[in-house]
Amino acid sequence: MKLKKLTTALMLTGLAGLPLASFADSTEDLVNALVTKGVLTEEEGALLAKNRTKEKSSEAKVKMSKKGIEISSADDAFTMQIGGRLHATLAEHSYGSLGNNEEDPIDGTEIRRARLYAKGKLYKKFGYMAEVDWGGDKVGVKDFFGTYNPNKNWELTFGNQKHAFSMEVQESSNDIMFAERSLVYGISVPHFDRAVGINLKAMGETWNVQGGLYGDGVTASIDKDSSSDQRHEGKGAAIRGTWNPILEKDRMVMVGGSLGYRKASDSNEVNNGKDHKFAYKTTNFSELSVVSSGTSLERGNSFKMGILELAAMNGPFSFQSEISRGTVERNDGKPDYDVSAYYAQVGWVLTGESRTYKATDGEFKRLKPSKNFDPDKGTWGAWEVALRHDGIDLDDANISGGEAKRMTLNLNWYLNENMRLLAGYERFYDLNKLKSDDGTDLDHMDVFQVRAQWAI
Repeated sequence: MKLKKLTTALMLTGLAGLPLASFADSTEDLVNALVTKGVLTEEEGALLAKNRTKEKSSEAKVKMSKKGIEISSADDAFTMQIGGRLHATLAEHSYGSLGNNEEDPIDGTEIRRARLYAKGKLYKKFGYMAEVDWGGDKVGVKDFFGTYNPNKNWELTFGNQKHAFSMEVQESSNDIMFAERSLVYGISVPHFDRAVGINLKAMGETWNVQGGLYGDGVTASIDKDSSSDQRHEGKGAAIRGTWNPILEKDRMVMVGGSLGYRKASDSNEVNNGKDHKFAYKTTNFSELSVVSSGTSLERGNSFKMGILELAAMNGPFSFQSEISRGTVERNDGKPDYDVSAYYAQVGWVLTGESRTYKATDGEFKRLKPSKNFDPDKGTWGAWEVALRHDGIDLDDANISGGEAKRMTLNLNWYLNENMRLLAGYERFYDLNKLKSDDGTDLDHMDVFQVRAQWAI
C-alpha cells in the first residue's frame, strides 16, 4: 500500500513539471494537498518536496523582460541575452538650388539600423558579443568579440570592436540624443570605428583607461590577386581615459581624452570596407556631403588624431562636448594635411529624469522614464529637449574639403525604456563646399529628421 501511495505521488509530482501544472499553484501545494488527504505521510511529503527542489536547482532559467530573452544555467556560470534594435528614419531637406553638378540630397525613409545580437558569459569570467546589422539594404558585422574579466577592475576584449576612442564613438546609437552623431564623426570615422583587434581596460569607481591595437574591420577587402607587397591591411592604435571628479546619482562632471593612430592599407580601404576620406553627409542615405576631402589618406599615409572631452550632469540637465584635431602625414612629398572638428550639446529632460551615466565606460547610457507611456493610467513617458552646435574644417594643404557649421534642435519622447521617438531640425551654415547655381556659396541647408526606435 505504501509503495502504491509513493508511486501515485511521484506520478502526480512529475506531472507538475508539465504544462498540466498550471492547474496547481505549485509542486509544493500539490504535495501539501496529498499530505492533507492522507495519501502521503508528512515524512514522505517532505522527501518529495526536497527531491523536487534539487531537480529545480539544476534546471536552466529562461525569462523574457525589457532586456530581451535571458537564458542562464542553474549556477549562472553560462548566460545568454538575445535582443536587437530597429531605427526607422524619415528625412526631408530644404535649401535653394545646387550648382557644381551636385545631385540633390535624397528625401524619404530608411531603415537606418536593424540589428540582432546575442551576448553573455562563459564560466562567469569570460564573455561574448555577436551582432549583425541588416540596415540600409546591406548586411554588416558590428560588434563580434570575446571578453575576459578576471575581476571588476580589468577587462580584456578581442575581436571586432570599437576603438578606444572618443566619447561619442563609444556611445551606443540607442542612447545618443540626436538621430546622427556630430560633425566630429566626420573625421573620427571610418578611421576609428570598429576593427579587429585587442583592447585592455582598467577601471575604478570614478575612472577608466583603455587602449588597444587594431587591424581593419571584418569586411575590409584586401586585394588577394595583387603582388605580396600589396596585401597588407591597415593598422592602428588608440587610447582613451576619463575621470569623474564629481560623481553622484544624478550629478557628475567628467573630463577625458583620446589619442588615435591609423596607417592606410595597401588596398586603401579601412574599417568595414570604407575608404580613407573625411566627409559628412546631410543624412545617412542622402549621398550629399556638406564637406568632403576626397581620398586624403592614400596608400602608405598615416593619420594621427587627438580629442579632448568634457561632460557634466545636474539632475535633468546635461552637457557634453568634444574638440578634435587630426593630421594626415603623407609620404609622397606633399605637405601634411590638418583637419579639425568640435561639438557642444546640452539636454534638458522636461519630465525631471536624469540621464544614465556609467563612469567605468565614461559615457552616457539611455534615458529611463520614471513613468512609462500609458494613457489609461494618465502617464506619458519622458520628454527631452536637446540643442547641439558643431563645426568641421577640412580646408588645408591645398585640399578644399570644405567647412561647415550646424545647429540642431531635437524634441525626444521616451515612451518607455525600450522605445522612443526623435524629431530634429538641423541647419547647416557657413558652407563653402556646396555652391548655388550662380556659383556663390550655398547660404544654408535645413534638414528635418524623425526617427522611431525600439531597442532591447
